[in-house]
Amino acid sequence: MTRAFSIIGLRIRLIMGLIMGLLATAFALLPLIAHARIDNSVIVAQAEAAYAQGVELTGKDDDAARARFIESAGQFEQAIDIAATAPLLFNRANALLRAGDLGPAIADFCAAQARAPGDARIAANLAEARAKVTRSPGVPAPSGLERIGQLWSFSSELVRWSITVALLWAAAIAFILHRPTIGRSLMAVAMIFALTVALDATRRASMSTAVVVEPTALRKGNGDGFDTVLAETLPEGTECRMRESRPGWAQIELADGTRGWLHDTMI
Repeated sequence: MTRAFSIIGLRIRLIMGLIMGLLATAFALLPLIAHARIDNSVIVAQAEAAYAQGVELTGKDDDAARARFIESAGQFEQAIDIAATAPLLFNRANALLRAGDLGPAIADFCAAQARAPGDARIAANLAEARAKVTRSPGVPAPSGLERIGQLWSFSSELVRWSITVALLWAAAIAFILHRPTIGRSLMAVAMIFALTVALDATRRASMSTAVVVEPTALRKGNGDGFDTVLAETLPEGTECRMRESRPGWAQIELADGTRGWLHDTMI
C-alpha cells in the first residue's frame, strides 16, 4: 500500500512538474508569437539612416533636414505597425519633434512612456517637448491604473515577463523534486509578476489620454456653430482626456477640468 501511494505521489509530482513546464514554455513563447510577423529591421535601419541625414543637414539646409525627419518618422511608423515597442515609438517621437510636429511627437512620447514608464530618456525628451507647448493648460492627472503601474515602473515588462517564466520553470523543478510548498510559493510569485504585465496591458488598452495636434477652438457642443469655451485656441501639444465621441467630434477634458468639443481630426 505504501509503495502504491509512493508511486501515485511520484506521478502527481511529475504531472505538476509537466504542467508547470508547459505553462512556462507557453509564457516564454507568447512574446515571440506576438511579434512573429514581418522582420522590421530593414525598415528601422532606413528610418535611422534618414534621421541621421536630418541631423547632418540641420543648420545647413533646414528644409531638407525637415524632409529627412518626416521621412524617418514615416518609416518608423511602418515599423510600429509591425510591433509597437517603446524604442520605436521613442525614435518616431524624436523624428517628429525634430520635424516640428509637436503634437504627434508628444503623443508618441506618451505612448512610449506607457510601455516603459521607468525609462529616463523618454521622460526627459517628453519633458523637453512639453516645455515647447505655448500656454500649456497642464497635464491630466494619472488614472488609478497609471498610479498602480508606477509601483513597478522601475522594471520593464520584458524583464518581469522573463522573471515569470524563470519562476514557473523553478516551480516545475520543485514539484518534480517533491518540494510542493516551494513549488506553490514560486508559482504564486510568478503569477504576481504576470499580473503586473497584464495590468500594464489593461492600462494601455483603457487609456483615454489624447493630444491636440493642431491649434484648434474648443467648443461648447459638437458643431462649428457652438460658442467657444475658451477665449483662445488650444495650442498644439495640449494633453487631455477623451470623454465622449460623436461623428466627426470628440469631447475632451483638460487638466483643470474644463470640457469642450473639437474636431476629432485635431487629436
